[in-house]
This record gives sequence, C-alpha cells and structure tokens, in this order.
Amino acid sequence: MKSISELFWRYEGPTLCVGLTIHVAWFALVWNHAIIPWPLIFVFGGILAAWHNSLVHESVHNINTVPKWIKMALILLPIGVWYPYRVYARAHSIHHKEDDLTDPAYDPESYYVSPAQWQRMNGLVKSILIINQSFAGRMILGPFIVFYHLVIEVVRKLLKGDPRTFKAVALHIIMLALLFGFVSGVAGMPWWMYLACVAYPGLALSLIRSFYEHRAADDPAHRTAIVESGPFFNLLFLYNNLHVVHHLDPTMPWYEIPAYYKAHREELNQLNGGYVLNGYWEIIKNNLFTPVFAPVHPGVK
Repeated sequence: MKSISELFWRYEGPTLCVGLTIHVAWFALVWNHAIIPWPLIFVFGGILAAWHNSLVHESVHNINTVPKWIKMALILLPIGVWYPYRVYARAHSIHHKEDDLTDPAYDPESYYVSPAQWQRMNGLVKSILIINQSFAGRMILGPFIVFYHLVIEVVRKLLKGDPRTFKAVALHIIMLALLFGFVSGVAGMPWWMYLACVAYPGLALSLIRSFYEHRAADDPAHRTAIVESGPFFNLLFLYNNLHVVHHLDPTMPWYEIPAYYKAHREELNQLNGGYVLNGYWEIIKNNLFTPVFAPVHPGVK
C-alpha cells in the first residue's frame, strides 16, 4: 500500500492544495464582501483571480493524474471572468510552437504586430500599442486590449461556424451564469464590483508575468525570459516566471520547476542568451513608463 506522501505527489497534491486554497479564499472574500473595504477586495480579489489564472494555465499542461471531474472542478468556474477555458487552451497550445514564438502571424500570445499591420493603423491605435509596452500602460490598458482581441478572435471563429468555439463559449456562458448567480444573487456582491475589484485586477496582475516573458530573437531559444523573483510572485505565477523551463518541458509540474532551475541555472541562463531579470521590481523600475520593446516585430516583413 502506498503511503500518504507517495499518493500526495503522485496525484499532484501541491496543485490540488493551491486549487482548494483559491476556491475557499475566493468564497470567503465574496461572501464577506460587505464588511471588507473595497481596496482590500481589489487587492486580494485580484490576487486570487490571477492565481486562478495561473492554475488554469497549469491545467492546460498538467493535472492529468486525478479524475477529470476533479480537474474541471478546479478550473471551470471562471473566477477571472474573461476567458472561455477551451478557447484559451487551444490558443496557448499554439503558442508553444517554438519556431513561431512571438511571430504575430502565428503566435496568438504575441504582443508584436507586423510592419504591414502597423502601416494600416491610425495614430491613436499606434500610441495605445506603444503605451501598452510600458509597465504602467500594460497594467491600465492591457486588460482592455487583451479582452478586445479575445472578443474579436472569438467572434471571427463563431462567424466561421467553428463548433469547438461555439461549445467553449456556450460552456463559458453557463459557468458565468453560475458564478454571478452566486456572487450577486446569493452573496449580494454587485456584478460591477466583481468586475472592477476582482476580474480586472486579476487580469492585470497576470499580465505582469507576460510583460517581459518573450522577445523577438533570431534564435528561438533566446525568445523566452527568466525572471528570478521572490516567494510572492513565484507562487502567484506557479513558477512560470522561470519561463524558459516551462517552454523546455511544458508538462513539468509547477512545483518541480524551482529545483530543476536551481540544478541547471547556469546552463539555462546561457541557453536563453542571458535573457534574465532580477525580479519584477527591476522590470518596474526600468520600464514603468518606458516601452519594453517597439510594437513592430523586427524579424517579420
């Protein structure tokens, strides 16, 4: 008979603990929202939504050793609101094609545009994209830009009659109805407060990780960053700030990443061409109002 410790690690115990913690804390926050000052709801609601976004990302690659209903119970309730799960899962799988990484024509998570796209844009749109490459711009405008592109892509696929997108959106609508049925109908939290104090800051926090995550480079190995952060962001992002490890082995569970990185740190730093940052405070200091890169992809004609 296997020990409790063996079963814990065999069935991705750390991930299940994170999922349970998120849902219990989220329930407590929503249920008690009336006695919690809204700035605290904004902070802790955003953290929980961003943490759940990280869990959803983990589920695209892992959480496969437990029954499927347990996995779905952890990630299907759209705490972060915005993304239909299977739409995100499909797009993120495409993102992992290393040869196409950052290419705006193929990578759905690229923040670059092609020269041809840039030429067709008016001055206002160009200014918005430039501002979005600064940290402050990404935190303020980023969630709106991400949601806009999501809606455009989903509508485009629905108009083409894509049955997978239709099913994903239908399921998402059902889950949103359940979410707000509890949030507003049972707990009495206004829907607009949930969007403003949970969903919006949650997506903004998630965008901190992707802000410096990829860059254009001739060598695909040099396109993915390493951000050596502290305990808070490490856990919030489930160690995907050490992103080069994730791209080398997407199926590696998040809790195995730090030990692997520690054992191979020098090798990995060389592999990605020294694309290494000393925490997110360094990024904020250097790029609070300064664009991290130009929106036009330098390697695309």
